[in-house]
Amino acid sequence: MKNSKYIIAIAVFIGGCTFALHAQDTILNRNVSVEREYRPVIIDAGKINSTPQVLEPSVIKTPAKYSDFNLPINVGFNIHTLSAADLSYGKPKANEGFARIGLGNYLNTMADFQYPVVNTPDMRLDFSLNHLGTFEPKRMHSTTKAALSFDKLFKTFDLYAGVGGGHEYQKLYGNNYDSNNNILDLNKLNQDANWLIYSERQADGLNSNLGIYDISTLANQPIGDTFWRFNSTLGFRSLPLSTDLTYLAEMHYNLFHSQFGMTENMVNVSAKFSSPLKANRLGVDFDMNNMNYSSSTASSLNFWNTYTVLNLNPYYKIDKENWNVRLGVKSAFSFVHGNFINPSVDVAAEWKPFPKFLSVYGGLTGDYQINTLDKIYNENPFIYSDVRVRDTYTPFDLYAGIKLKPFYNLLVNAYIDIRQIDDQYFYVNKDYYMINPPYIPLVPFSFTSIYSNRFQVVYSDASLVKLGARLAYNYKNTVNVELKGVINSWNVNSEAYAWNKPKYEAEINTNIRINPNLSVSANAYFEGTRYAKLGNVAYLMNDKLDINLGISYNYNSWLTAFAKINNLINNRYQNFYGYDVQGTNAMIGAAFTF
Repeated sequence: MKNSKYIIAIAVFIGGCTFALHAQDTILNRNVSVEREYRPVIIDAGKINSTPQVLEPSVIKTPAKYSDFNLPINVGFNIHTLSAADLSYGKPKANEGFARIGLGNYLNTMADFQYPVVNTPDMRLDFSLNHLGTFEPKRMHSTTKAALSFDKLFKTFDLYAGVGGGHEYQKLYGNNYDSNNNILDLNKLNQDANWLIYSERQADGLNSNLGIYDISTLANQPIGDTFWRFNSTLGFRSLPLSTDLTYLAEMHYNLFHSQFGMTENMVNVSAKFSSPLKANRLGVDFDMNNMNYSSSTASSLNFWNTYTVLNLNPYYKIDKENWNVRLGVKSAFSFVHGNFINPSVDVAAEWKPFPKFLSVYGGLTGDYQINTLDKIYNENPFIYSDVRVRDTYTPFDLYAGIKLKPFYNLLVNAYIDIRQIDDQYFYVNKDYYMINPPYIPLVPFSFTSIYSNRFQVVYSDASLVKLGARLAYNYKNTVNVELKGVINSWNVNSEAYAWNKPKYEAEINTNIRINPNLSVSANAYFEGTRYAKLGNVAYLMNDKLDINLGISYNYNSWLTAFAKINNLINNRYQNFYGYDVQGTNAMIGAAFTF
């Protein structure tokens, strides 16, 4: 109770009185994806993400750039970046709306609408509505979201606010398996042997009591889940050209609700500031997250109802012409859940011996990751409904790299990243074992264990060494090529493998503008050497290899037609064990400005 009072007092004080840093390299960017809020301005070369968020109804703070877009034609979070509707005609009109529709096989659908309700030099009010989905009976998956965002520029600061929400339905279409890794029909097993009773092999959350289920209960679990998301944001920040005190203060509310699981309410208060100290800068970042959990089914609430995480990051930054150094410390204080204090250093440096051609960088840092329901269900919507994943603490993360620009239009970035991780989680198929042995002779031995198409997590301390490189080439804005590759070397203390984590990752993206009206694009990515766990047995999963093509044609200043084809080689790999993706699929559509 004492801690709670202190936390509330700190929140009120910070929310009312604290200013924050708006990082100097955060330029006021008005280019975003029309599909979702475009968060990273520069993509980290080491983070190839083959399972990005399909539904993230965060408030869009800036107007849209109508060019590249992401479209999840292949369900299972297999999203491909294709420049299939490039609508960059130069400077857009003062009040220009945007709409796009698309339809493909497997009943894949897409619809977008965005309109600047208010658009003046110092104020924006934007409305957006987006839909992506597949209505294929087997793999039905639909996401719809809307957002209203406001941005007002004053003389010395920027005030922004917004509200967003979304609905997502995900069908649990994956296979169940028996002890011999054969596909198991639970409905048939229920008809043939309805007396069978099974127990969980591992209980999740706080409740250590193993659940007991008859085969009828397992066979009649929900075939899908519905997720609702809502968020709102209010904040202000100094303008990017500030040379004295720079600041940012923001309050964010996020709601996640699973129809058959838990509800998560999260309130985030962020405050950042820095000020000059002679020729350098002194700053501090503050972040507080308060999470509250509830469930319509009391037995499914297996986590603390409420807990709070407070992050503090003071630092000192030296920024010279050819080099810069950041010296700081990080501390994450977790009230109620996990370790109370989770410290790490925060040191980063960059040296530019030849500023136009060569840069060497490195650092030693750490991280505390809050594994919210919103985050986990975006990673894996097939997770068991009552699982609340523990937070992940990375005590240290040592990295070093080199950026080389041998030609004006070619950039090469190579790096090594070594990190130690506490409580790293891995997705595994939830398993059950038979507990009524008198009946075992009446059914095959392979039915003594069942591996579900829903997932739980196992934890282990682990270390990870990443070797990666990124190459980007641009020729007169007509040819763009990007190559990325990563080798992941996991050392997992208490598990045989880093389940569902690939050892090798590679991706190539290219876009060619044939003439002012016609563009073609291609994308291919690869993930190799992934293992799934069923009981105590490891199964090598098929490699991901996905090749995708797109083409767009600007008919006139307000109409663009596009077509795209994904999974060109019809590779039926699985993102998670039991869940195969769609085969070769195509979409055609049109985009309009008005």
